[in-house]
Amino acid sequence: MRILISPFRDCMKFSNLTWTKAIPLFAGFSAIVSSVFGQSDLGSPYSLFGPGLPSMRQTVTQAGMGGTGVAFSDPYRLNLINPAAAAGHLEPIFEMSGLGSVSTFQSNSGSFENQSFTINNIGMAYPIKRGVWNLNLGLVPLTAKNYDFTSSEQTEQLGAFRSEYSGNGGISQAYLGTAYKVYNKIDTANNVTALSLGVQGNFNFGPVNNLRRISFPDDPGAMGLSVRESFLVRSPSIEAGVQYQTNLIKRTMKRPRYLKLLVGAVYRFESSLSAERSNYVYNWRPTPAGNESPRDTIFASTGAKGSLNMPATAIFGIGLDYVTDKRQRIRFGLDYSVKGWSDYSENFDDEVRTFDFRNSEKVSAGIEFTPNLGGQKMVERLEYRLGFRSVRTGLVVSGTAINDYGISFGLSLPVNFRRNLSQSRFSVSAEYGSYGTVENGLIREDYVRIMAGFSLTPHFRNRWFVKPKYD
Repeated sequence: MRILISPFRDCMKFSNLTWTKAIPLFAGFSAIVSSVFGQSDLGSPYSLFGPGLPSMRQTVTQAGMGGTGVAFSDPYRLNLINPAAAAGHLEPIFEMSGLGSVSTFQSNSGSFENQSFTINNIGMAYPIKRGVWNLNLGLVPLTAKNYDFTSSEQTEQLGAFRSEYSGNGGISQAYLGTAYKVYNKIDTANNVTALSLGVQGNFNFGPVNNLRRISFPDDPGAMGLSVRESFLVRSPSIEAGVQYQTNLIKRTMKRPRYLKLLVGAVYRFESSLSAERSNYVYNWRPTPAGNESPRDTIFASTGAKGSLNMPATAIFGIGLDYVTDKRQRIRFGLDYSVKGWSDYSENFDDEVRTFDFRNSEKVSAGIEFTPNLGGQKMVERLEYRLGFRSVRTGLVVSGTAINDYGISFGLSLPVNFRRNLSQSRFSVSAEYGSYGTVENGLIREDYVRIMAGFSLTPHFRNRWFVKPKYD
């Protein structure tokens, strides 16, 4: 006879087989998307400030709904916004996605285009107690710094000179979290009232590099000045989340129709990220090939201990999950978040560096439609999404506030729809948006971002979860 193996051994077996199957698939997927979008060394010029632009930290399905999701708990999908959502997972989950973008940067003096591709997330989830207690881990970007631009100026003291600014790197985040349903009431018609709590520990790491150069193109004999600065971050942080769900309209044994109310909140605690800073300031002369030939070292420092004071974040959300008598499903979500960027600072050697940051705010809304839950045809099980978000980034440049607006679309397709045994999905989302402004000599980025990825979830009837045993 056959019996189900223990949850722990289930997870380990799933992990081994999933990684074996998924890594070649993911490598091929990355190669295809990279060839389409190309590689680029240029991101947003606004990543010049502070630790770089903060990552949106969202899955493909969440991106298709404008980045909403703090209130939603899906038994077969990861939730990168709220760690409490993992409590409702019914099976092990492996998820991976990539993000490609095509951007047009425009200023009063002209415009140019750029393409880029990055890995968005890699994550796994293990149910310790099915639908009640879960463990999840993964890797996501936290901030990204990638800019390169030049400006020409003239003053009475220096004459005509050129300033060059470039930077790269960013902070990544490895996470390990757990979630538990502290209250879980289920009636005979499968109506659920539940309260879930989740906590997540993060390890933040990565280099952040900046370069400033001043040169005098009208005077080839004049020496230029370069300032190279780099941070190496290695430090933990923590966050916690809560979710509550209940039925406003309860399903019955005869009618599948129901309306569920979902509420969620997340708090990411302020953290002082330990970092090491290196500075190298020197004079140089241009070579005939156009490179710099270093001359005098003005200042050098390596491995100075300090910290980056990352601000706290609070996220609140509400959702509605409605299923009709014909098993059509409509989900709606609305999220609001605020982050205290005005508290950001860099602290090294008794020197505190601050920026003209204000607290950022984000409002996002999204809707999802599924024609037929559990339908036998692929078109019945497709998931369609639409979303919108408005972000006041908190960045102020030349007295002008920088904002970000976007509208998104999404689609999920079942990977194995004929047998209907697995909830695995291939998902894609596309977002069109605008970041910044051309006012006061600034730059506006008009972008199209395409995110795609897999969510792999085995079913308990698959052979991965069945162990032959003879009495």
